[in-house]
Amino acid sequence: MVSQGEDEVVTQIPKVKQVKIASSFNEFREFIQHNTPCVLSQDSIYSFQDILGESWLREHAGQSQVCLRKSPTGRFIDPSDSILNIAKSLSGKKITLNEFLNLKQSRTMLSGTDTYIFTKDSVVEQWSDLWSHAQEVLHEHGGEKSLISRSRLSTVGFWLSRGGIQSITHYDNSLDNNLNFQIKGKKEFLMFPPQDWKYLKTFKAMSMHPFSFFHDIKKGDFNSIQQQNCQPQMVELNEGDILFIPSGWFHFVEHVDDLNINMTYWFKTGLTKKEMIKPKQSLRNIFIPMKLSIAFLLGYFVS
Repeated sequence: MVSQGEDEVVTQIPKVKQVKIASSFNEFREFIQHNTPCVLSQDSIYSFQDILGESWLREHAGQSQVCLRKSPTGRFIDPSDSILNIAKSLSGKKITLNEFLNLKQSRTMLSGTDTYIFTKDSVVEQWSDLWSHAQEVLHEHGGEKSLISRSRLSTVGFWLSRGGIQSITHYDNSLDNNLNFQIKGKKEFLMFPPQDWKYLKTFKAMSMHPFSFFHDIKKGDFNSIQQQNCQPQMVELNEGDILFIPSGWFHFVEHVDDLNINMTYWFKTGLTKKEMIKPKQSLRNIFIPMKLSIAFLLGYFVS
């Protein structure tokens, strides 16, 4: 948009809409019930938000086996990157949690999709100490502080990351809702509603746009027709914040601080498959999926 005065022309950069901020815990619950993306930013509600730090992890889970992932570029994964760099980002190495904490290397990550605390209706034994606190989110244990019932819980993932990481724009292909607890450090989310699939060059549950597409949007540079038609929302997630990402919403995530600790609760929507809004596929260039497939296979042989 351009406004013109007598002596100057001022270009107004369009601003990306901010995710709704809940003013109270009850309002946060209401937003969840209405499938509205929202963030709750206030003092810690659950014990794990206070205790879960590097020293606690070393004492209670230091010997736990985790899957280390690292990227030469910090991108997990940019479709426009080289096949070799994508392969390196996809490859994983089994180490202990203490080894990861000792490494202190930027662009490294323990992925919540590798490191489950709760899955297949049971607790993963090596994370039992953490689970004793994490279950406070459930109706059966949290009382008036609870958000979901155990019967709706699918999985709980635990994330650790170092700064300089960006993760591919995707929606959770389980079509579960997502409760995202930022415990230490800071992350930035750029989110898109499910109906934006037609502008995001989607393949399966991922966007195949190069990361520059999303960097431009964050800066307010809506250069292409596809960018202009998107309906993005942004949020900066700081320590103690809880983000609700409804089923089918795409998210592009940047891990900002030297050490980021995050827990994700994926839980069922209560809708039938017919009632769910599942984004469709819009990618027409078959060479990009072929490139990713080659990189995935190559990931088994590189480190």
